[in-house]
Amino acid sequence: MDQLGFVVLLIAAILLSFAFSYLQHRAYSRTVRAVALAHDRTGVVVVSGRGKGFLRGCVVILAVDTTTRRILEARTMQGSTVLARFRRAEFLEGPLKAAPSRATSRWMEEALQQATTQYRETARSARRSHPAATTPKGSAA
Repeated sequence: MDQLGFVVLLIAAILLSFAFSYLQHRAYSRTVRAVALAHDRTGVVVVSGRGKGFLRGCVVILAVDTTTRRILEARTMQGSTVLARFRRAEFLEGPLKAAPSRATSRWMEEALQQATTQYRETARSARRSHPAATTPKGSAA
């Protein structure tokens, strides 16, 4: 009977872990959607990045203005449990290039570098798909 109790406890722990992970994923999706809706205009891109450690980590969501390359809004989720939540990070708002230097942890720095890379790739693909936007007036495309 002891083994059966252990198996039931193990299955309950796994199910609880899945439930908390699902809730955290929903919180991520809800936060991305809220930031995207708040900055729903031409020239603003929403990107995210993740810095992962053995027990701790950080996720950042950035709304970046493509014309000025400035972070308009930043949200971070840091912690070691599935109970961590997103919070506004006003100290990250400003020039995108200097954002990793404003990080408060190495995981946040990794997440910001990943988000910056994602921004560059997004901006590059946008230029390729809309060449008229980057071609000066009067020149042939």
